[in-house]
Amino acid sequence: MLTVIVGTKKRPAGAEELKWETLSTDELATLASTPTLFGGTRTFVLVGPLAAREDEFLDLAEVFAESPHTFIFEEEKLLKAPTTALEKVGATIEIKKTDKKDRGFDPFGLTYALGSRDRKKLWLALTQSLAAGEKAEAVAGLLAWKARAMGNAQLSRQLTWMYHDSHRGLGDLELLLEKFALTL
Repeated sequence: MLTVIVGTKKRPAGAEELKWETLSTDELATLASTPTLFGGTRTFVLVGPLAAREDEFLDLAEVFAESPHTFIFEEEKLLKAPTTALEKVGATIEIKKTDKKDRGFDPFGLTYALGSRDRKKLWLALTQSLAAGEKAEAVAGLLAWKARAMGNAQLSRQLTWMYHDSHRGLGDLELLLEKFALTL
């Protein structure tokens, strides 16, 4: 049996992940067509085989589909031609849509406040972003990007130093960002 899962990963318990990068097509075909010693079945998971070796795996798709074992291909995306080829051999294709992460804050308001050098708006947008669960490193990166886009090397350098200083243990990045916003 052959199943292709596109999107989120959904592995059944007891599935074995195959390192298909090191296996030849003959070895894979032998694995698919050989029953187990005591008559049970096995489940194999292959992560991204179609993205790397599409032609080889599509040639083996019929062997996988007719196998007594279950083969699961986990793919990030699947184009129309491979989808059609897999459906012809009887593969089950499950497409899981990933929900887009809602940021919970307005990154444009944050960067606009920095661009207009408005302390109050920057501090409010900064506290809103941190309260929404955004990582301080991501906020610092966003602000540094905006400072570079503005052509302000001093602000960019100051934000970069803040980031590195916090990783050296010289202060909490959230507090350093708030101090930066209030002294802008």
